[in-house]
Amino acid sequence: MKNKILKNATAQTTTAEIHKLRALSESVGDFIRYWGFRRIHGQIWTQVFLSKTSLSGAELTQRLGVSKALVSPALSELESYGLILMSEDGKKTKRYSAAPNVIPVIKEILKEREAKIIANAKEQFNALSKVHQKRGDQDSILEKERLEELGQMISLAQFALNFIIGQSDEESVACWTEEALKALVE
Repeated sequence: MKNKILKNATAQTTTAEIHKLRALSESVGDFIRYWGFRRIHGQIWTQVFLSKTSLSGAELTQRLGVSKALVSPALSELESYGLILMSEDGKKTKRYSAAPNVIPVIKEILKEREAKIIANAKEQFNALSKVHQKRGDQDSILEKERLEELGQMISLAQFALNFIIGQSDEESVACWTEEALKALVE
């Protein structure tokens, strides 16, 4: 009788953990979507990152409650980014585990996407500033102080991004973790 009660308690705990893990995966998926990925990328990565063992595509579809057609291409994309690693077991089943260090991947994405976006904003700002200067403050439709302030914001964003990208991977993790812990305390 005692063993049966223990098994039921373990099964309930496992079910609760699976539901909470799925909810966390969905939440990370929503966050990842903000960075230009699809929600499924974040869901899969969370599952693989937190798993004690490597996972197959079939296990991921079951854990996430989504179709194989949604999981398969996302696995390939995550692998191409270097966020997950694929291996085959003796049965030719592809299994996926998390890359040991995601910081280089994040930095590469920041270089490829965000740095280009900020550089474009800076270029457009400089072009507008030249037109504003030619017209003169009296004839311009722009508020000079706000134009300058916007330029400073763009420069600050560019500086911050370049700072993050320029850190070594070890410094990045230590620095980011330290700053995050400080923010939590405050």
